[in-house]
Amino acid sequence: MNIAVATTEFVTESNFYGGLANYTFKLATWFVKNNHTVTVFVSSNNDSGISQYEGITLVRVKLEDAQGFYKYKFERWKLPFLMRKRKYYRIYFENLSQTMNLSILLKHSINKFDIIHYPNNGGMVYNCPKSIPSVVRLSGLTVRSHQFGGYGNSDLCIAEQEKFEMKGLKKANAVFCPSKMTIEYTKKIVSRDYHLIETPFNDSNLELDNSQYLSQLKNVKYLLFFGSIGLIKGVGTIAEMIFELLEQNPDLHFVFVGKKLNNQIGNVSVWKHLIAKAKKHSQRIIHFEPLKHAQLFPIIQHAECVVLPSRIDNFPNTCIEAMANKKIVIGTVGNGFDQLIEDGKNGYLINVDDHQQLLDKINLALRLPGQERKNMEEAAKSRTDLLHPDIVLNQVLDLYKATIANFKN
Repeated sequence: MNIAVATTEFVTESNFYGGLANYTFKLATWFVKNNHTVTVFVSSNNDSGISQYEGITLVRVKLEDAQGFYKYKFERWKLPFLMRKRKYYRIYFENLSQTMNLSILLKHSINKFDIIHYPNNGGMVYNCPKSIPSVVRLSGLTVRSHQFGGYGNSDLCIAEQEKFEMKGLKKANAVFCPSKMTIEYTKKIVSRDYHLIETPFNDSNLELDNSQYLSQLKNVKYLLFFGSIGLIKGVGTIAEMIFELLEQNPDLHFVFVGKKLNNQIGNVSVWKHLIAKAKKHSQRIIHFEPLKHAQLFPIIQHAECVVLPSRIDNFPNTCIEAMANKKIVIGTVGNGFDQLIEDGKNGYLINVDDHQQLLDKINLALRLPGQERKNMEEAAKSRTDLLHPDIVLNQVLDLYKATIANFKN
C-alpha cells in the first residue's frame, strides 16, 4: 500500500516533542517495517525538497504567509479597521489545507497513493482530493482545550480553527479516535461514524541516554511532570498544593520537563506563579526543556511517581509513556486517563482542579509499601502492553483497507 500522511509536526522538525509528531513517526515506521510505502508531508517554514528518514519519504511543505499578505493590503491603504479578523484567521487554515493537498496531488500524479491519512488539527482534510480515499485521526478537541487553558491562541482564532476542523470531519471518508470521551463529545457536533483505535506504543528498540539524569538528578528523590507546562495540563493545580507537598516531604524535589506555555495567572506566567507558590521551597523545583525520549525515559524511570493533573486531554501519550516505564501515574477523571488507569490498581485518578485530592494521592503513592508499589507498577506496564503497534496499527491497516474498499470517487 502507498500511504500519504499529512501532519503539522514530525520528529525531524523543531517541534519534535508533540504528541502528533511522535504518533506520526510510530505510524509511519510501522507501515514501512511491514512493507508499505509511506510519504510524510509536514508543514514547514522552509522548502528543502524531498528527503529520506528511516525508510520514510519526507516532504517539507513550505507555507507562504497568506495572512501577512491579506493584512498588508489593508495597512497599505491605512484601512486596518476594514479588515475582517475572522477571515484573517481562517486564511491560515485554508492555506494550510490547500497547500498540503496540492503537494500531495503533485506527488500522486507521479506515484499514485492508495489513501491519505490526516490529523484533525487545522482541518487539513478540508481540501482533500476527491480522487483519493481519506482517513482522519481525531486527536483532540480544540475549543475545549482552549476553554481549559489552551496554548496561547486568541478566542477568535480558536473558533475559526474548530469550525474548519469540524467541516473537515464531514469530508473525510473515515474518522478514528483513541478516546471514547472525545468521540462522544464530537458526535454531538458532527454526526457520523467514528472508530475507536487506541494509540500505539513500543519502546523496545529505544537506546536510552542517561546523561541528563546522571548529571542533574542522580541521588535526588523527585516527582515528575512532563509535557506542556501550562494551565491546560494542570500546572495551576500543582501550584495550589506544591508548598504543602514540599513542606510535608523535606527530601522531595519536583521535576518539570517541557515547554512553558504562554499562559498567565493574574499578571504572571504559570511558571512564575508556580515558583512563587512554592515560596522557600522553590529551589527544589527543577526544570528541563523538552527532551528526546532517549533522555526523557531514564528521568521517568527514576521518578517516585508521575503527576499529570490535566484539565482536558484525549488519550495522553504522557500517561502511556510513564505507565510503560512502570510508573504510577496520578491523572484526572474524564480525560482519557480513566481509559488507561483503574484507580488504586495501576495508578490513581483525581477530579479536575482538585489540588487537595492531588496532594492526598501523591502522599499515598509516596508511602506505598514496597510490594504494593511494585504490583501497581507492573499493572501499569501490563495495560500498555495492549497498545503494541502490532495490535493497534493492524486495526488502522484494517480501517485503511475497508475505507479503500468502500470508496466511491
